[in-house]
Amino acid sequence: MKYLSIWAASVLIAGCVPTADFTALREDVRDVQAENRKLKQELQRASKQGESDLSRRVEVLEQELARLRSQTELQSFRSEDPVAKPAAKDVSKPSRPPDGPSSVTQTSAYNLAYNYYLNGNYDLAVGEFENFLRQFPATSLAAHARYWIGESYFNKKEYRAAIDSYERLIANHPKSDKVPAALLKEGVAYAEQGDVAKARSFFKRVIEEFPQSDESSHARQRLAELR
Repeated sequence: MKYLSIWAASVLIAGCVPTADFTALREDVRDVQAENRKLKQELQRASKQGESDLSRRVEVLEQELARLRSQTELQSFRSEDPVAKPAAKDVSKPSRPPDGPSSVTQTSAYNLAYNYYLNGNYDLAVGEFENFLRQFPATSLAAHARYWIGESYFNKKEYRAAIDSYERLIANHPKSDKVPAALLKEGVAYAEQGDVAKARSFFKRVIEEFPQSDESSHARQRLAELR
């Protein structure tokens, strides 16, 4: 998780997160960083018998980081839309924006779907992200929407559908900053399906095509874990 410090710095530079919220997020990131350093030290000393348990703990940390990044991304997108209203703090009951083309902005539509995703309502998230893509197909957030559709399916363990979504993102948005993550998760999805050859090929693509990316280090780790 080498990208933690880089990500935290980018959030600070962007200046789009309120002070109190950023302080809390920064503290969360520091906690995750500390735990990550501890796990790396343990991994270096671990026997083969204990490596699988430590790997699962690293996986949990990765998921927590994804949650933190999602929250910051959500606030960032909201701040870019001058007419978007702040999202409710309670995301357990997100509400659809009022009907009518003049009342729905790309940020409010995206936020609605994103709130469903953050709350674990993956079926609703997929539906709303698909609605978003139909309404705003050319927006810069389209690639992000497609990625979170893939993540929703992945979290439901519907790996074939997740792979299809990642593939569409890569094909339709080849310059998106989500492409490395989509390639990595596509490899993970193939690994979950037991297709080691496919998984290995996608991990190698991340390493070869995006050698300086955060995902590259994760791809190397995943590649080493394959048997």
